[in-house]
Amino acid sequence: MKISVKIITVSILMILLFVGCGKKQNDDIKIGFIAGLSGKYSSLGISIRDGFLLAFDEINYKIDGKQVTVIQKDDKQDIEKAKKAIKYFINNNIKLVVGNATSSMTKVSIAEVNKHKDMLLISATASGYEFTHKDDNFLRVQVENSQKRYGTLLKYIKNKGYKNIFLIYDSRNIAYVEGYKDILQDMIIENEGEEFVGSVDLNSKYNLIKEQLQLHKSDLILIVGNSIDTANIIQYIRHNNITTDILGSGWAKTMDFITNGGKAVEGVSFSTPYDDNSKDIKFVEFVNKFEKKYNKKPSVFAAQGYELGQILIENLQESSDITTLKKRILDRGKYKGLQGDIIFDKYGDIKRDYFMMKVIERSFKKID
Repeated sequence: MKISVKIITVSILMILLFVGCGKKQNDDIKIGFIAGLSGKYSSLGISIRDGFLLAFDEINYKIDGKQVTVIQKDDKQDIEKAKKAIKYFINNNIKLVVGNATSSMTKVSIAEVNKHKDMLLISATASGYEFTHKDDNFLRVQVENSQKRYGTLLKYIKNKGYKNIFLIYDSRNIAYVEGYKDILQDMIIENEGEEFVGSVDLNSKYNLIKEQLQLHKSDLILIVGNSIDTANIIQYIRHNNITTDILGSGWAKTMDFITNGGKAVEGVSFSTPYDDNSKDIKFVEFVNKFEKKYNKKPSVFAAQGYELGQILIENLQESSDITTLKKRILDRGKYKGLQGDIIFDKYGDIKRDYFMMKVIERSFKKID
């Protein structure tokens, strides 16, 4: 009889312990994070991740007593690895996923996430136009490739008198490239400009790129690529005495671009929604905290990762229910960013103000 009582007692204690552990585990808030964290695309992914994690550092990874866990996956800018990562999140009941860094990988993840109504994918940087005006399981804090984004850039091109533009693009992020190229070129033509005089994949041999540039005389070279590739091709171009003005895409606007490009990237221009020298109190505080933690200056992508983290924290503090998270984010609509407001429309697309910056004395400086 005594043995039976002991067995029953131990069994009850084990059940209570199991239930207690299960409850604690279920109360945790799990967030998946997917981006290119290795290879030549890693500068973008690591920047986003560092800014995103900094936001959660500030709350000690706690929301209303619940532990926040961020599970990181590296898509390596590879379709199969991106699919595998999303399937991991699905199989492990992780409903909220931050990513991807590039539009091409985001396209892969959206296709998987949209199969599950209770999941949400939110990106800090994906700007592909094909994601625009869709009521799906996707949000972003990056302005999409559209005419409203390129108004400032078009004005800059017209004011500088550029007529013949040659495009160098990265085919490995074609979802981003196509929107950038098609929309900007259409806007130029609509404003009595000309079609691009030529184009070449930056993954081609550099000698071929040089030959194409020499064949197609241009007054502006537009490079749509990541920071490292853009810096490297500019060094090669300048080494071969091609002095044509260069316009980089926002994708390349990081300190890695300046560090890797050196003197060759002086004078390269960018259209951007972030002023690296802004005196906005929130931005200055962010920069100080970021430099203290990581011992480096934050890029625009780190800033967007941080803003995304703050938006999620604000809404998760209201409720940890992921199934209503998208609705709550959009119902509120307007958030204070590091430089101005972040305003979502009903589809989860946002708007920001853009301006021009140029590399001057190894720094990004705002220009008229």
